[in-house]
Amino acid sequence: MILNAANVFSTLGNPNSLVPLAVKDLSATAGMTAGSFVTGKEEGADRFIDEMGTEVIWLFGIPAFKWLYDKTVYKAANLDSNFDARNLKNKDVFEKIKEYAPDDKVKKEIEKIGSKSKLFKNITTGKFFVATGLTVASYLGLTKAKQKYTAKKIRENLIAEYEAKKQEEAKKKQENSVNQTNPSFKGAGSLIESLAFSPVKNMYVLDGFITATRLGESRTPQEFIGYFIKEAMTLCFMYYAGGKIQEALEKRAVNKFNKSIGLDARVLEDPAFKKAFEDGSIEKGLKEFEKIQAAKDNGKLKKDAVSLYEFIHKNPENSVVKAAKKSDIIKMYKKTDKIDTRKFIDLKEFEGVYENMSGLYKQFKEAMQKGETSEKFFAGVKRLKRDSILMNIGSCILALGIITPGLMLLKRFTSKGDEEFETKKQIREQLIKDGVIA
Repeated sequence: MILNAANVFSTLGNPNSLVPLAVKDLSATAGMTAGSFVTGKEEGADRFIDEMGTEVIWLFGIPAFKWLYDKTVYKAANLDSNFDARNLKNKDVFEKIKEYAPDDKVKKEIEKIGSKSKLFKNITTGKFFVATGLTVASYLGLTKAKQKYTAKKIRENLIAEYEAKKQEEAKKKQENSVNQTNPSFKGAGSLIESLAFSPVKNMYVLDGFITATRLGESRTPQEFIGYFIKEAMTLCFMYYAGGKIQEALEKRAVNKFNKSIGLDARVLEDPAFKKAFEDGSIEKGLKEFEKIQAAKDNGKLKKDAVSLYEFIHKNPENSVVKAAKKSDIIKMYKKTDKIDTRKFIDLKEFEGVYENMSGLYKQFKEAMQKGETSEKFFAGVKRLKRDSILMNIGSCILALGIITPGLMLLKRFTSKGDEEFETKKQIREQLIKDGVIA
């Protein structure tokens, strides 16, 4: 992918991309770590290991284990791991998938999968459970190792501080001096399918396990409450609030500015897309799409899946099809102009492209009748789209990176006796009890 502004905004605004999640999570990691160092270096180091270690496992664990699964299990079964098992749901569509395969090699692989469909479905389901399970196991290992390391370092630091204090007191008596240095530190079927085939929803499952582990493995009530606040805010703004914010901003763009911004940024900022509006050629593409309409259900288009699938392959130059390709709803085979039929095409998303495009064109014509220029109209669409993505990401970063750690610190400093890292306090009390320090 060529790196430009449209591609960047497209990626940040894609609800199925892991990039927006990574941006939000990194802000949360930075905020949580900085906030923890306020209450003490040991707690800060403990949080840093937890947050950064989790970040690595969270971002790369599932993809890495899925890649390993592809290279072992699928290879052993001699089946193509690039084929999306959702393509097996509709037998008629599956026949079209074979018919429109980009080359003979891919066609043979698809036919082989069709003859072993049950095995392929089982292997694919296993991929989700194995990759997620191994990633969760990795996180559990990190949690145990982190807690042992933190306890060891706190113990060593407390003993070192005690020994340094003893030496300083001895030196003070010997020299009869008041000079000393003693720093202090503050401180099920369809559900499984939905989860397995969506990288974002797969992460949601992983975060659920991470949340349960963090709460279950909390060493103290202090840590439990801290994690409860953090995880509740994370799950809300990582997976729920972002979509609702974007939805609200898109409705605002229509209601206040009469401009639909539901299409991908790469489509909205494409000069060819703008030109098709200006010369009216977009109408031909929209009418071609409307011809395959089978029925109307409360004013909404309702089409046969096979007809839609055939339309996509038989009309490569159709404006709706081209927009869906540019949005990655329809994925292409390697660097060719052929569709990769192994990949799943969400026909609801495809219809959504038409609906957004049709609505935008209607708004465009209304704007032209009022004397607005094409340049001003599309400049407004571009600005609204970019602003909506920035406001969405920015509000989540604010919530996760600033407000959440702020709430955790506020709780700590407004609760009597809760300022110090509780784990450090418990280890100090145990060392005193054992006579190691006084």
